[in-house]
Amino acid sequence: MALNAAILGAGFIGQNFIRLGLRSGDNLRVLDHKECPFEFEGRLIWIKGDLSDEKSVRCALQSADVVYHFISSTVPGDVTDESGELIQNVVQTLRLLKSCVEEKVRRIVFISSASVYGVQDNLPIPETALNNPISSHGIHKLTIEKYLQLYKYQHGLDCKIMRLSNPYGPGQSVTGRQGFVAIVIGKILAGETVTIRGDGSTLRDYIYIDDVCEALHLMGTIQTGETVFNVGSGQGHTLNQIISIFGELTGKPVQVEYGDSRFVDIPASVLDISKEKAIFGKSADISLSDGLAMTLRFHGIRLAV
Repeated sequence: MALNAAILGAGFIGQNFIRLGLRSGDNLRVLDHKECPFEFEGRLIWIKGDLSDEKSVRCALQSADVVYHFISSTVPGDVTDESGELIQNVVQTLRLLKSCVEEKVRRIVFISSASVYGVQDNLPIPETALNNPISSHGIHKLTIEKYLQLYKYQHGLDCKIMRLSNPYGPGQSVTGRQGFVAIVIGKILAGETVTIRGDGSTLRDYIYIDDVCEALHLMGTIQTGETVFNVGSGQGHTLNQIISIFGELTGKPVQVEYGDSRFVDIPASVLDISKEKAIFGKSADISLSDGLAMTLRFHGIRLAV
């Protein structure tokens, strides 16, 4: 089923999702602060702007049945200006929701984060677990989730919330501050040492970007009353295990140094994806080893296996 979709934010996830949407025959309008990449020219409507520009937002929402909200100015480990980030993330999203109601948008799909759960004693973490975020990023995500559900109750604006684990894959910046896999690849390319905070035992749930995009597309079309979905692999790997797999794939040990841990880093986060399996009829198909191999090839790194 083709979508008339507005995509807000064309970063790592947004651009990969745009490619899937174009292959699926969707009609897309994209809002982003960057210029339209050459590969998308003539294939969609691109609006240069951001959530603070109501005129640009309204232009992106025209004729949209589904809005995909990918914009966030923070990542889990950020030490932020809380009040400023609150305006950029929560307040601007509230303005977006009002515009969605006025433009008669049917559904909004929002990428939230596993960080809304905070520190949990039991793994894997189900959607019913208590939310106790330990970062401003997690608090912003959870606050937006609550406003989405309020607008669903008050205005009938259907919402689907993806609590996403740790996505990785081609297109993720290897010089940025987010994504352990991308950061390690950046260091491999630069011939530099990887710095790990703590002893490397931090446990995370990694999911390849193609699996994320397929789940997002389903969230735009699926008919269900459920609102919140965990999306991940359902399996946990430590930072040390990721380093070890990189070494096996490239045939070269990755140089690592260990530093102080941070209080904003959740020690272990693995998601229970049983609801995704039951309702979507699918879950992550690409194994961590295969996903890492494809990502390394994308960056021109020769594999030993």
